[in-house]
Amino acid sequence: MYSFKNIFNILSEIVGFYIRIFTANKLYFMNILLADDHLMTLEGYISILNNPEYQYSKLLTCEQIYHWIMQGNIPDVAVLDHDMPSYKELELNSGADCALLIRQYAPDCKIILITAHEEAVILYNMYKKTHPDALIVKSDFAGEIFRVLVGKDISESSYLSPKAKAAVKSIMNRLTLLDPTNREILMYLSHGFKIFQIQDFISLSTSGIQKRISKMLQEFDVSDYQELIVLVKKEGLL
Repeated sequence: MYSFKNIFNILSEIVGFYIRIFTANKLYFMNILLADDHLMTLEGYISILNNPEYQYSKLLTCEQIYHWIMQGNIPDVAVLDHDMPSYKELELNSGADCALLIRQYAPDCKIILITAHEEAVILYNMYKKTHPDALIVKSDFAGEIFRVLVGKDISESSYLSPKAKAAVKSIMNRLTLLDPTNREILMYLSHGFKIFQIQDFISLSTSGIQKRISKMLQEFDVSDYQELIVLVKKEGLL
């Protein structure tokens, strides 16, 4: 004759047995955030990945990403286009800004940043700002590499697509361009701003800006900043 205690223990073991079986066979779905302002691009990513163990969240703007993260969603992988509609109220102006937001709330999330930009200064700025797990220039995009990057552990080192890698290398070979302020000055000059106007955007005097430009002129061996802009564009740095 079984006592109540014996029956309870037997039932507990049976329940525990089935819980262990269920847990062992339960599928783990990787939570993947896909963000691009073109829905067809997102559908293309899903088609390329073609994995039933992936769960996708498709977002189109920086504002959508912000609210999705604030709702407590934690992605395992975030595939972000750099040029998405911004969320100006919170100064989320690009996929790079969203990458920093995601890292704040999901530090273990793998960040894959994709961009159409091929200018070395812009690519280097993305790389230094976000330190993504992968930086891919769209003209380098390859489906097989994309599948591997999403699925494998790439925590040991960042993946740079060929053009992104060349861009980072070209900037590192120019000592003056390693300084983020110098790169910012160069960007303003390339957009037609005069030296006296740039001081309204960065915390330097006109003379301080001129000194930095002079160092760049010396390194690039040109006589004025107009020649400098022409040269850096010719070299693909801007």
